[in-house]
Amino acid sequence: MKILFTASKKYRRYISALSGVALGTMLFMQSCSESGTDPVAPYDYYPLAIGQFQIYQVNEDVYSSGSREPVSKTWQEKDEVIGLTQDSTGYKVYTVSRSTRNSASQAWQKIKEYSVKHDPDKVIVNLDNEVLMPLVFPYSAQIEWDGYRYFNLSDNDPRYGTKHHYENINKPLTINSLHFDKSIKVSERTDTSGVTQYYLGYKEYAAGVGLVTDVQTNLDYLQENGELIGDRVIGSGTRRSKTILQFGISE
Repeated sequence: MKILFTASKKYRRYISALSGVALGTMLFMQSCSESGTDPVAPYDYYPLAIGQFQIYQVNEDVYSSGSREPVSKTWQEKDEVIGLTQDSTGYKVYTVSRSTRNSASQAWQKIKEYSVKHDPDKVIVNLDNEVLMPLVFPYSAQIEWDGYRYFNLSDNDPRYGTKHHYENINKPLTINSLHFDKSIKVSERTDTSGVTQYYLGYKEYAAGVGLVTDVQTNLDYLQENGELIGDRVIGSGTRRSKTILQFGISE
């Protein structure tokens, strides 16, 4: 059996079912939200459990030189926790399976596995042999960190030299028909007013759910012999958005 959450009405029923046994906890979470401090537990924004899954809609536009129109693709991704181990220090390491399909009418095709580790002061994701730190603790607007510190980035990579920081800490968020009482935004880079490029990257996480939005835009404006052609005409780059559709627990 799969427990699905696909609309705000179902999500509210889920919250209502919990309220009878967790009223005190929820009140404490509300007070944290008002003060802008941590949610109840550090991993609330990246919870993991065997069988937990999220389904996302992914839209991608790829621009290349010589073509004014991008090549557009759409597909769905499903991440599901399928394993749990411990590292040498005793911290939990979860194995996540990722599958894709072109539309909801098609069967899922598994494409990879990756791992997520809950460290005392951060979350570590090992995906495609790259180690990312999407979240660090405590949740504070004053915190900055290099989420790509373990990446081997060249200096012309849009992510090179950037710092992550938190915004909209413990704020409500609505995505299509899904409403989340508490969310947090991780700003990865914001270089949107440049003369030659437009770089924007951010992720949003919902308490009790995990990642709900991932926007990555890296565009270079068209140039010839070092001179811009037109006003912010896109010459090359990629725009990708990933938005949650469903989440729940497989049983």
